[in-house]
Amino acid sequence: MTNPEPGSSAVTASLRAQGWIELPIETGPQHYDAQGHLNNAAVAQLCNDMRIRFVQVVLGPWWGQVLRDERLTVAVREAHFSYDTEGLPGEEFIGVMRYSHREGKAAIAEQRILESQTGRLVARGWVLLLVIHDGVVIDWPEEFFTRIERVQGAPIERRPRADRRFDPS
Repeated sequence: MTNPEPGSSAVTASLRAQGWIELPIETGPQHYDAQGHLNNAAVAQLCNDMRIRFVQVVLGPWWGQVLRDERLTVAVREAHFSYDTEGLPGEEFIGVMRYSHREGKAAIAEQRILESQTGRLVARGWVLLLVIHDGVVIDWPEEFFTRIERVQGAPIERRPRADRRFDPS
C-alpha cells in the first residue's frame, strides 16, 4: 500500500516527508462553543474520528477483520491534548496523524489539527493505545506495524515501557 493521495494543501508536504498521513477534518456548528471558538471537547472528538479514519485509510478492512477474528479490543489508555491557537468558524482544517513509536505493549499515535491555508497549528494530540484480549493487555500484531511502516515510510521505534506512576512529591 502507498501513502494515501495527499490533498491539495502544500502545507502538509514536509509533514508527509516525516511520515504524517493527511486526513480530512470536517467541522460544523456543534464543534464551536458560545465564544465562537473550536471547542476543546470537539478537538478530542475530531482526533478520535481521525484515528478511526487513519485505520480505515491505511489498513483498510484487514484490521477490522483481525479485531473480530481474534476478539481484540483497541483501548485508549491515555489521551493528551494541547490547544495551540484558536480555531474559528469559517476556517477549514486538515488533520495529520502518525504512529510515532511503541512503548512496551503500547502504541503511541500523534495527531495535529492545522488551519488548511496557512498550516497554523490549532491543536495537537498524543494518544497511548493498547490491544486487549479477554481483559488482558497483549502485544500488537506485528503485521499492524508492518503495514503502517510501509505507508509512513520509516520503521516505528520500539522503546521500553515508561514508568507512568504519579508521584505527588
